[in-house]
Amino acid sequence: MLYEPGEDTFLLLDCVEPNGKILEMGAGRGIISIELFKRGYDVTAADIDIESINHIKNEIWQIKCIVSDLFENINEKYDTIIFNPPYLPGDYDEDIVIYGGENGSEIIKRFLREAYDHLNEDGTIYIVLSSFNDIDNIIEEFSMYNFERICEMKLSFHYIYVYRIRRKYHDGPENTD
Repeated sequence: MLYEPGEDTFLLLDCVEPNGKILEMGAGRGIISIELFKRGYDVTAADIDIESINHIKNEIWQIKCIVSDLFENINEKYDTIIFNPPYLPGDYDEDIVIYGGENGSEIIKRFLREAYDHLNEDGTIYIVLSSFNDIDNIIEEFSMYNFERICEMKLSFHYIYVYRIRRKYHDGPENTD
């Protein structure tokens, strides 16, 4: 199922300051991947949906595309990882494009757990979060990252935020030196 890009996609694209090798997780129609590729970046687009990946390949075949459930089929590290996750509360088995689990944060948390091992030491994650998500809890649970809110937008029934996230530790979260 191809995700129709909305305000969240365009806000994310406006706010990212990509660097180096880029992974767009949950690429959907590939709006962000295609635009960054056109700007000269080395982009990999990943999505759980084969239809989305085929759409991106048909648009610009030079973009590396991977069918993957989050990082399941991702074997490389990246300087920039971009993710516009499903963040609304609801059963993701009903619609994985918009629902991120019971409180909207389950997929986000799984992404953040897995992303650490795929992010270069000085790399950056850009992610969309919603006022529906318990953002304070996410920040507390993922203390191995520094979170910085860089953009926000009011939608009809909630706010969306773009966060820039960087690793705190270069040798893993257990090293606090």
